Amino acid sequence: MNRNQLALAVILAAQTAAFDAGAACTAANPNAAATESTPTSAFTNHGDGTLTHGLTGLMWKQCPQGLSGAGCAIGNPTPMTWHAALAAAVADTTAGYGDWRLPNAKEIASIIEYCGYGPALNRVVFPGSSMSAFWSGTSYALSPSLAQAVFFYNGSIGPDAKSSNDFVRLVRGGHASAAIDAQTVKPGVVEYLNTADFPDSPGGHFFYSSEAAEQAAVDSGAAGQFLRTGRLFLTGGTQPVCRFYGSMTPGPNSHFFTVEAGECNALIAAQVTPRPTTVQQWNYEGLSYSTTPAAVAANGLRSCPANTLPLYRAYNNAFPPSGPKNPWDSNHRFTPALSDIADMLASGWRDEGIVFCTAQ
Repeated sequence: MNRNQLALAVILAAQTAAFDAGAACTAANPNAAATESTPTSAFTNHGDGTLTHGLTGLMWKQCPQGLSGAGCAIGNPTPMTWHAALAAAVADTTAGYGDWRLPNAKEIASIIEYCGYGPALNRVVFPGSSMSAFWSGTSYALSPSLAQAVFFYNGSIGPDAKSSNDFVRLVRGGHASAAIDAQTVKPGVVEYLNTADFPDSPGGHFFYSSEAAEQAAVDSGAAGQFLRTGRLFLTGGTQPVCRFYGSMTPGPNSHFFTVEAGECNALIAAQVTPRPTTVQQWNYEGLSYSTTPAAVAANGLRSCPANTLPLYRAYNNAFPPSGPKNPWDSNHRFTPALSDIADMLASGWRDEGIVFCTAQ
C-alpha cells in the first residue's frame, strides 16, 4: 500500500467509528487486526439500484455496468475502454438520474475496503463485483493515453492504458470532504488531438469542445481517433465565441473559433449559401461559449484583465506567409501553456499570440 492509500485508509477508518465500530470485515480474506473502513451501516440503499455513502455524500450505482437486479445477478459485467466508459456514463439514466459520471481517482478510492482483499470491497454493499480493474475519470498526469484505475483485488491504484478494457462503476453528486478531497469539475473546453487520421499534418490535428454530449460522442470514437490531451480551459466571460467548421470535402476539415465580433461577422458574410461542393469556406455553427476578449494596447500588444488567464493560439501553416499552400488542412491549437506553443513552433507551426482570456 502506498503512502496516499495508507493515509486515506487511516482517515476513513477513523471516521467509520461514528457508523459501526468494530464491524466484521465484509471483504474477502479478512484481517481481524484491521478496522473496517466501509461498513455497511455507512451506506443508505435506496432500493432502486443506487446507494449513498454517508461519509462522502456520493451516490453510487450498486452494480457495475452490465449487471442489474437483486445481488447484481442479472447480465454480465461489461469491460470497456476509458472513452467508451465516459460515453456510457452520459447515456446512463439509472433511477431516473441523468448526471452519472466516472468517479475521479479519489472518489473510487473511497470505497476500497482495506480490511481484506480479493476483492478489497464491501461485498454486501457492492455485490457482483469483479476483482479486476475499474476505471476512474482521472487522466494520468504523465501521459494523456493513460488513466487511473483501481484494482479491487488488493485495492491498489495505478495507471492503465485508456485503450484497455476495464470495468465501470458510476457515481453522481457528493459533497466536500477533507478525507476524500474530491475534484471539482468546472465547465470548460476540452482539448483533443488526432494524429492517426491526419498523418500529413505536423503535430497532429486539434479539436475543442465545450459540450458534454459532443465530448461523449468524440470520446466514443464517433469523430475519428481523437484522444483527450488532458488540457482544459474554463469558460465564462463577457463575449461569446463564434464557432465555424469547414468540411471534410473540399475542406478545410477543421474547426475555427474567434471571439472577435468583426472577424466572426466577416466570415459569416463571406459564406456562399447553399454551400457549393467546390468552395472552401468557414461555415458558421453558432456561439459555443463565453469568454473575455484580450485588451489591445496602442502598440498592438495584447494582455488579459485581472482574474483571467491568457489563452494562446498557434497555426499549423497550412497557408504559409509566402509560397504555396501546404498539403494539409488549416488547424489551430488553443492553449493556456506557453510550453505547448513552444512544442508547436518546433513542429513548424506559427505563434499567433494571445487570442482571448479565460476564467481562472
